Amino acid sequence: MKKVSVLIAARNEADNIVACLQSVAALSYPPEHLQILIGNDASEDETGALVQEFIRDKPHFELVNITPAPDSGGASTLKGKTNALAQLTQRAQGEFLFFTDADIEVPEKWIENMLSHFKPDVGIVTGITAIKGGGFLGLMQAIEWLYYLALMRLFSLFGVPITAMGNNMAVSRKAFQAVGGYEKVGFSITEDYALFHAIVIKGFKFVQLFDRRVLTLSQPIPTFSQLLIQRKRWMYGAMTLPWGQRIGVYVNALFLPFIVLLGIFVPKAALVILFLYVLWVCTWLVSILNWLQQPHFFIGVPFFWFYHLLMNFVMLINFYLRKNTVWKGRQY
Repeated sequence: MKKVSVLIAARNEADNIVACLQSVAALSYPPEHLQILIGNDASEDETGALVQEFIRDKPHFELVNITPAPDSGGASTLKGKTNALAQLTQRAQGEFLFFTDADIEVPEKWIENMLSHFKPDVGIVTGITAIKGGGFLGLMQAIEWLYYLALMRLFSLFGVPITAMGNNMAVSRKAFQAVGGYEKVGFSITEDYALFHAIVIKGFKFVQLFDRRVLTLSQPIPTFSQLLIQRKRWMYGAMTLPWGQRIGVYVNALFLPFIVLLGIFVPKAALVILFLYVLWVCTWLVSILNWLQQPHFFIGVPFFWFYHLLMNFVMLINFYLRKNTVWKGRQY
């Protein structure tokens, strides 16, 4: 049986880390073939103490206190989560590296179901994630994640790489070493995309799964202002995509002002286009929620189209107006 290392970077995650570790401890993969590495990245809360208490009787778990990376004097100096993951991967012994976040709960057979998609030429496999709880805003985030992940899956079927998700991702050691690890990939505030892109460029194949057996659950962003901070980081990654995909980002974002202006001058045309848009979004959502057997999200489908229109536009404006990208209390 293959040795697997699970890597979890944690900074100020006292509210979430125990639930995450409980789900990891419940994995069905044999513990003797598992190595669980949790990186405490200079947390200012009780994250480290909570991890230490949880793992004290679990020899395959290890807490790693992350230290600042040596300053190379250039943009390549590793910082933040990239630095934490680089230090964890240096300790990893597994033939496969599994990545998740400290606010994620993984399913029991996560390891087996992800591993089954690795072939000799596959370097990276990505699962799917939904939001757990959080009221109406959490519901919209959950549907939004699944909406975009389904599109990523669709593009992947035609061999078009978009990105990977660092909260539900597995990489073969062969692919990771081929790109030189995070030390060669370099610093990025979207470290998952940077690693994914480097692996694909090296000629490895990728698999984007859309399977409820690898569905992980994430905590929602609780407020709209915090959501905008997260989306600044997401948009930074989107703006590094190839131009063809980047045009799609702009088209999505500018659809709201376009439909408003069209409604002023040609209202009938605007209504027809808006109707077709709403029909597409709702049909797409119903089909993917049926596929994943997630009927509890259906209640949000009638509202999602408006949230989607508004959020795409606000994300673009927020990207250009917000000067710095803030993540886990750090500015980049």
